Amino acid sequence: FADKQFFYGKGAGSFPTASAVLSDLSALRYQYKYEYKKLYHHTPHELSNDFYVRVYISFDDWKYIPREKFEWIEEWHAQEERKYLVGVVHFCELKESTWWRENNTSLILAPEPIIEDIEIRKLKKKSLELAGVI
Repeated sequence: FADKQFFYGKGAGSFPTASAVLSDLSALRYQYKYEYKKLYHHTPHELSNDFYVRVYISFDDWKYIPREKFEWIEEWHAQEERKYLVGVVHFCELKESTWWRENNTSLILAPEPIIEDIEIRKLKKKSLELAGVI
């Protein structure tokens, strides 16, 4: 197998190349096993609940909405019969509570991801509070 070789014909497409076939035959003859390191040492990814979501919430009364659970509220509007807000909340808050499923409350997740670092946003908010702005 080690002497001069010349292969002619189609290859590197839907058919195996002659070089690959020859390599596989050689591996079989010498009982060589191909090693797939990544296959055996790969740790699978795990899903996380540690993320924030932007939500649109429509509701009848403010007393049913835990405003303190929101990282920030971007906008809100109130009419006599119905109110709504758009804000950012931690996903675990929605997963572990039921306030958004009760008392004629509707919740829609916004498709945009939360890009801004929440910790930086909290520091900005705290500095504004200390300055007496909010």
